[in-house]
Amino acid sequence: MGQHLDEGKILNVLKLEKDVDGFHPLNMGNLAMRGRDPLFIPCTPKGCIELLIRSSVEIMGKNAVVIGRSNIVGLPISLLLQRHHATVTIVHAFTKNPEQIAREADIVVTAAGVPNLVRGNWLKPGAAVIDVGTFPVEDPSCENGYRLIGDVCYEEASKVASAITPVPGGVGPMTIAMLLSNTLDSAKRAYDFT
Repeated sequence: MGQHLDEGKILNVLKLEKDVDGFHPLNMGNLAMRGRDPLFIPCTPKGCIELLIRSSVEIMGKNAVVIGRSNIVGLPISLLLQRHHATVTIVHAFTKNPEQIAREADIVVTAAGVPNLVRGNWLKPGAAVIDVGTFPVEDPSCENGYRLIGDVCYEEASKVASAITPVPGGVGPMTIAMLLSNTLDSAKRAYDFT
């Protein structure tokens, strides 16, 4: 059995200029503070915002609900949505009436890791839905013996939402693209390219 790694200690020794994942406490702190800019924005949240912008989803002044509050997705996506002037509500395991709160949202981003948590009746008609969740379910007909599903019941939600990301093939490729973008930015900074 391997030894437990101290995530905080590891992040603190990582050079800020090489933190292409955007998880260093200084990057997260700068993301949270108005008037400051992080060197890197975490890849999955950055990809979510990119999806919204490129899909012409209005963020400014809209109600956004983020389901999940992890340091990797929930927290940074809520901060990014605020930076884009959305009114953000975070729903988590202790939230009372999550479906009622979600129904008020123009934008729903879910990263709870709970398969089919978000049903069609959780959504306001016309909402934009980004499903970050991935959960393997057994499926003997698939090559690996399983398939991935998300936090959103896609069949129900797709009848209500104006835009929705599939699982797999939605947010995942954007995360990779943003990691490559951050890596390129890091290299440009290191070698003084513009």
